[in-house]
Amino acid sequence: MNHRFILVAVVLGLALVAQNQFARGQGYGSDTQNLLTPAGGGMAGVSVARPQDVAGAIFGNPATVSQFQGTQFSMGGAWVEGYPTVNYDGSLDILHSYSATSRTQGFAGSEIGLIQDLRPLGLPGGFGMGLAGLSGLGDEYRGLAPSGSLLNNMSNEYMVLGINMAAGFEVTDRLSVGAALTLGTGFEQLGFIGPLAGSAMVHDYALRGTVGFDYELDSCNTVGLYYQSKMGFDFSNAARFTNPITGTTTYQDVRIDQPQTIGIGIANRSLMDGDLLIAADAYYKLWEDAALWQDVFVNQWAFALGTQLTRGQMKYRLGYSYNSNPINHNVGNSLDGFPVAQEQIQLFQAAAVPAVNQQRLTAGIGRQGFLFPNVDLDLFAGGLFRGQDNFGSHAQASLAMYYIGMGMTWRFGDCAKPADEGQ
Repeated sequence: MNHRFILVAVVLGLALVAQNQFARGQGYGSDTQNLLTPAGGGMAGVSVARPQDVAGAIFGNPATVSQFQGTQFSMGGAWVEGYPTVNYDGSLDILHSYSATSRTQGFAGSEIGLIQDLRPLGLPGGFGMGLAGLSGLGDEYRGLAPSGSLLNNMSNEYMVLGINMAAGFEVTDRLSVGAALTLGTGFEQLGFIGPLAGSAMVHDYALRGTVGFDYELDSCNTVGLYYQSKMGFDFSNAARFTNPITGTTTYQDVRIDQPQTIGIGIANRSLMDGDLLIAADAYYKLWEDAALWQDVFVNQWAFALGTQLTRGQMKYRLGYSYNSNPINHNVGNSLDGFPVAQEQIQLFQAAAVPAVNQQRLTAGIGRQGFLFPNVDLDLFAGGLFRGQDNFGSHAQASLAMYYIGMGMTWRFGDCAKPADEGQ
């Protein structure tokens, strides 16, 4: 095994595992996409046109920040579990087959947000700030595969935390526009440990911009649209490798981009005297234009449908989403400019927590006036149906995941109701 292959193996391990994302694959590819917010978590993350929680507006379509009145603060989080299994029956690095299931523990995802209404200052809109986990990974195979296999030395961690500042303003009675700036901090440790290759926890920061629009077609229907730029991380000296012949040690930088995203959504409140909200979102993610992902992913569509029924102080939520498979099944013989055998790439695609899940089902419940008149409590749960995929002729992976979460929202000033009830 030469030093160039070792480096590529390390980089590939990180890149492919990153599809596991913060809260382990609960979004699309490696983006969480508002799927763990207090109210949106029960509605499959729908939030482009009319978000039902503070974080959904701050980290989604910034134009929707203008829908919120008064001062609103929200804090929530979720616990996510998922254990991928890889099966290999080829002879890439050993002469016999094996099956291994990652033993990485679950992840805790956080969602914190604050929106301040600016109308008392004469400005027709609002400003918001938030902190959330935007992306991440985790897998652990050390000691689980036969000695001598590359999988046997794989252990990866990757996390992106984002601080968002968003503002949305009403241009007319029906049209709102908004913009957001995200400061992301990425932490990563590449996964191969051994005498010839290794890594240490390193971090970097990056910026991302978002612009959005929100338009009320009539009193019952709202549409939204936003564009989100790439977030590019340059991890300095992320990988170390040693030439087994000369003993020379060198270090390699790694670049990872979170992709550009286009989101469009519609929300309807015409049924059951306005008590039933039905919302649908569609996202398009440009993985093929994102550093490191472009060699292993293809561009991806995702669709989500969410409902919310209000009965007095109670809210009942259901959601479903479907996304196209982002896995590139026609990988070439290079990664980020380095020559790599196709079968090697396919093995790592399978081993590094593949994004094979395409369907999700969620449910949630909310209570306004929980203990105090201005406090709301939201609970949610969701799961990704088990999926599996083949990666070439020898590797296969399967994965099922689930998550549970909760959030509390404090409302002050002129608001005592959610955005769709005239906060």
